[in-house]
Amino acid sequence: MITTKSQSVKSQRGIALITVMLILAVVTIVLVGMSSDRQMDIRRTENQRRSIQAWEYVYGIEAWAETQLKVDFANNQYDVLMDLWSKPLAPNPTPEGIVKADISELQGRINLNNLLVEGRVSDEDVQRLRRLFSHLDIKPDLVDAILDWIDPDMEIRYPNGAEDETYTKFTPPFRSANIPFVDINELLRIQGITHDDFKKMLPYIYVADGYEPININTASAVVLRTFAANISKDKAESLYSASGKPFKKTEEFLEDEAMDGISINKESISVDSHYFLLSGQIDMEKSALLFQTELYRDALGAVKVIRRLRRSLDDG
Repeated sequence: MITTKSQSVKSQRGIALITVMLILAVVTIVLVGMSSDRQMDIRRTENQRRSIQAWEYVYGIEAWAETQLKVDFANNQYDVLMDLWSKPLAPNPTPEGIVKADISELQGRINLNNLLVEGRVSDEDVQRLRRLFSHLDIKPDLVDAILDWIDPDMEIRYPNGAEDETYTKFTPPFRSANIPFVDINELLRIQGITHDDFKKMLPYIYVADGYEPININTASAVVLRTFAANISKDKAESLYSASGKPFKKTEEFLEDEAMDGISINKESISVDSHYFLLSGQIDMEKSALLFQTELYRDALGAVKVIRRLRRSLDDG
């Protein structure tokens, strides 16, 4: 077959056209990729900006909480549930969204680290926690596993305790802390404690460094019922609504008629609080930041942040 010059030219033009189309396709793909990367960079930068802005709001809310606690301290030397700090921060619109927060007092609860005092088991506080579990339909024997989690030794409190021998068989394996609780969520790692158990006990417990007495002005009837074995549910309600409230001194509580027939250790109770929990939420367009900040107010009224945690909607 004889190929004419015209056919050759047409063939070359076809190849050139295909080449141009391929080049255009490659360039288009590259440009689309570059555009996508650019959009990702923009989104990433915007998310970082929102995150920084949200945490700036957190620091501002913490400053508000510190002021509330300091002013309350200047007003009185005891704490009750109607104090200034108990009034939540009203939802506050901002250019980016809505900010809201509230302060809760923690010393009306049972401090899990009270179970050990100077390295020794506090029988009084152990019995108090056992009673709490019993009233909440939680197995009281779980207290043994809790003690093993925080005591310094590796001896198991048979038959209900748990040390490394138990936890190293978990998947993934881990070891017993053998130090006081740092965070309340450690309970979820302890042998035998379920999520349901945790949710039941959460409103009545907390963790603090060292021994902390229970504030009788802020303790719920459930916590007050743990003070002694002979306190019925009705008696606990009577203690909670005692006519002498707010008590300015522990002696006033011990001498109140609601305490007739009940004997407790004076050193285990107080009328003031040092530990508070600030809970807040910052809603910014399509994102939300939930946080909790634990605050400590010392005997002179100074307030400091102990720990700051980001939380999810599923946390207690």
